[in-house]
Amino acid sequence: MDESIPNNNHLPTDTAWLFPEYDFQLMDLREHRGLIIERILEKGSWEQLSWLFATFSEENVADWVRQHGFRLLSKRSFALWRLVLQIENFKAPDWVVLVKEMEQW
Repeated sequence: MDESIPNNNHLPTDTAWLFPEYDFQLMDLREHRGLIIERILEKGSWEQLSWLFATFSEENVADWVRQHGFRLLSKRSFALWRLVLQIENFKAPDWVVLVKEMEQW
């Protein structure tokens, strides 16, 4: 766990719409780190993306994309963030690769 991440909810209020199934006021930056990164990379505005990289750092976001992006981001978002973050190697379980190959754009 990255100790530099505050242990409270300092999510921008304009991101609440990204988490409709959660009690936004109870969301924690450390506990919900992966979810926050996923949703903002997938659907966030430029301002929200700036906040994300300032809060979690480019290195931490890139590590999340390497570990989880193939499985949790759309093909388009994953391709974009791999390019932007210069990610060549990433984790992709065989079963997920097969499922993704069957998906249509």
